[in-house]
Amino acid sequence: MSRRGFTLIEVLVATAITSLVAGTVVAMVEAFRSAVCLQDYRAEAIVRGAGVQSHIGLLALKTRMTLELEPQRVLLWLPSETLASSGTGSETEFDRINLLADELHWLEFVQEADGTWTLVEWTVRPELLPADETLTYFTADGSFWDAYFTQLRDAEVLRRSPLASGIRAARERGESVPAVTAAPRFVWQTANICENRSIGAELSFVAEDATDQLHSDLRAESALAFFDRHPICSEE
Repeated sequence: MSRRGFTLIEVLVATAITSLVAGTVVAMVEAFRSAVCLQDYRAEAIVRGAGVQSHIGLLALKTRMTLELEPQRVLLWLPSETLASSGTGSETEFDRINLLADELHWLEFVQEADGTWTLVEWTVRPELLPADETLTYFTADGSFWDAYFTQLRDAEVLRRSPLASGIRAARERGESVPAVTAAPRFVWQTANICENRSIGAELSFVAEDATDQLHSDLRAESALAFFDRHPICSEE
């Protein structure tokens, strides 16, 4: 009994069906891989966001006052002593800020070459300070602190500690797509440092692949637990 071989048409049909099934399987595998990657990124973003929130909360717990408030940079005054004991009771020294005691912490969003942002903490490296520059004094003038930051950074006496990278702007509430020119930013209760009692940040971690984009928005804000308004504020 002779066997009939496959005709050319049957071979072509079988090849087409095999290709279709293979393509479907590949698409399913790719979709599954993409979903797993985005899930992994979502979990990573949650962990990274918790780290940022925890760090800001810890600083807020130790902060006496905010000295400079800008959308991409804020300055926190973390005292090593109370206002009453600062300067050992001297009327001219009570508002001194001791740079040797790690009292100044700048938080800054720095834009990178690829357009993303990095959250950086700047602190003073006391071992690099000249002996006659270990103290500064309170002022409510934000421009002074802006110039002081530039001075210390350019003199290379600030320690740069990245807290989170790959950051983008958080989406505006109710918006599905963030503005292209928007940036991550700090938030606060009021721009008046004599009255401000909170500090926070709005940012987003973003993951992208060929078919999807995942925004993990973070809006963290912490109260200054031991807000201690400088007496000069009462004179304004």
